[in-house]
Amino acid sequence: MAAPEAIPGIPLAKALQATAGLGFLLYCLTAILILLARIRLRRHAPKVQVNAGSSDDR
Repeated sequence: MAAPEAIPGIPLAKALQATAGLGFLLYCLTAILILLARIRLRRHAPKVQVNAGSSDDR
């Protein structure tokens, strides 16, 4: 069995694995930020709807 350093594709495979890991981390952080923004907007939305619906401009 050859040492890992002797196999030609190992450095490239490690670099691709690190890149994929960083991409997945970025994906997870983006998803969390979107979910937090949606929660914040949903908490704020009923107040805006009540204020907008109370004015009667007929």
